[in-house]
Amino acid sequence: MRKSFILLTVAMLLFSCGKSKGEQMLYDYQQKNVKSLNFDLADMNFSINKIEKMSDINASDSLPIIKKEFAEYWNKNPEQSLIDTLSFDYVKKVLTKSIAHQDTMQKLYQEAVLTAIRISDYSYKYESEDKRDKALEKLTDYKIVLNRVNKLEKYYTALSEKPDSILTSKYIANYSINNPMLSNVRQTFDKVLYTNPEQTEFVKEEIIE
Repeated sequence: MRKSFILLTVAMLLFSCGKSKGEQMLYDYQQKNVKSLNFDLADMNFSINKIEKMSDINASDSLPIIKKEFAEYWNKNPEQSLIDTLSFDYVKKVLTKSIAHQDTMQKLYQEAVLTAIRISDYSYKYESEDKRDKALEKLTDYKIVLNRVNKLEKYYTALSEKPDSILTSKYIANYSINNPMLSNVRQTFDKVLYTNPEQTEFVKEEIIE
């Protein structure tokens, strides 16, 4: 039993040593993907034709992207000048005031609904209910946006403190498999893959059109 275990360990080490870091990460990533479909990569004639590291993406590279995403909460098509100057504090103050206003309005409309019921003015009741519901909807929307802005600010601040830290590494890969879902038709894929911050595994992919 011990001998078999040693032989298996040696075989696994030899198998791993035959792959570069990128190849091993790609194999593990694809194995995980096909395992979720109850297949095994070893049965699919998987072969890596090419894998190459393109670049590291640092925290500083992501800061402008986050600012643009943040500015889009203010304007759907923000100009660069807005992206550069719009502050988190300003937007949060405006949202907080809007939330307070809509909260007050929905309470006033609810009082109007109760008044309409007391005086049996059902036309006024339906009108007030409609306005109350719209105020509640706006209140909810503003709260959702404020929550998202707070999260973006927190993430932006964290990245700003360590601008040189690597968030992900970008690889380009070309590989082939026999697809068991298509009668083992041989397929070749070109993909861009991204690692976790530790650069130990792929966590995301994009198909190259």
